[in-house]
Amino acid sequence: MFLKDNWQVAAFAKEVGRHLLARTLANENVVLYRLASGEPVALHDTCPHRSVPLSLGKLVDDIVQCGYHGLCFDKLGQCVKVPGQDRIPAAAKVQAYPVVERYDFIWIWLGDPALADERTVPDFHWMTDPDWTICTGYHHFQAHYQLLNDNLLDLTHETFVHSHTIGNAAVADSPLSVELKDGHIVRAHRDMRNCEPPPFYVKATGFSTRIDRWHTTIFTPPAFLVIENGAMPAGSDKEKARAAGVAKERRVLNLITPETESSSHYFWAIARSYDLNDAELTEYIRKEVSKTFDEDKLLLEAQQLRLSGKPLGAFPVSLRADVGAIQGRRVINSLLRGDPASSPSGEH
Repeated sequence: MFLKDNWQVAAFAKEVGRHLLARTLANENVVLYRLASGEPVALHDTCPHRSVPLSLGKLVDDIVQCGYHGLCFDKLGQCVKVPGQDRIPAAAKVQAYPVVERYDFIWIWLGDPALADERTVPDFHWMTDPDWTICTGYHHFQAHYQLLNDNLLDLTHETFVHSHTIGNAAVADSPLSVELKDGHIVRAHRDMRNCEPPPFYVKATGFSTRIDRWHTTIFTPPAFLVIENGAMPAGSDKEKARAAGVAKERRVLNLITPETESSSHYFWAIARSYDLNDAELTEYIRKEVSKTFDEDKLLLEAQQLRLSGKPLGAFPVSLRADVGAIQGRRVINSLLRGDPASSPSGEH
């Protein structure tokens, strides 16, 4: 069901501090906190004594104390104290997960710790790059993570679901091209030429006359999707428009971590390369994108209810626009089967 030998987002870095944060990630109960030094820690959130969540306890200096009988655990998950006795049972320990803080996220490795290589943390440099301005958000979806992947690999739905913000007829009417790179990266691209700017684009880019716009969704398993999108006056040469600062470009950063078989954590950010110091524009983009994801949430949660108890099989009716989503599903299924050809490292 879940791919675990890979880095996934456990939290925004700002969420993790000197307190115990409980989170379910790919059906794993995890408790997150920071040491006094600032180092992030992730432990299995179940006391081995009576299976009470450690997150219901407290952080004493750098030690997690269970709130039921007071057993104490260090950052490695080793029990270091049992109230009322000197002997610490050998089984009194919990799993510690590898974690990395990068790009303003806390990344966790839920699989084999021996395979956790910090060099393979996915590249989300836009989060901390001074050439981009960021706004961030979080949504909790009562929907399987692959339904979110499907949604972002087929942006045709913008025309119908997001007509008041980012969508218009030009999206669904423009052809989609899809390619598979390195056996596991799916790129779905669409150009929309000489079209009316949707309402969001008018405010977010300043274009009120016809534009050329584009977006490319780049999917990396299990659920990282970067959408490169931009707009410029209709008929412009893209490279010249970029060089002149006329093209307005953004990156929609989508980092999805499964919670359970029917729910997902959706961490997102919008990066833009223009008007970097316009705080009012940043807040406008944050609010409007959040509303847009609310619309996705409504549809995908309804979809999940209809699919409840059913396997995620092939689409009963397949359209041309489904090519990216179908390819993304194939990559996931191949990795779940252990096919080394689809592994990002070429190995399983």
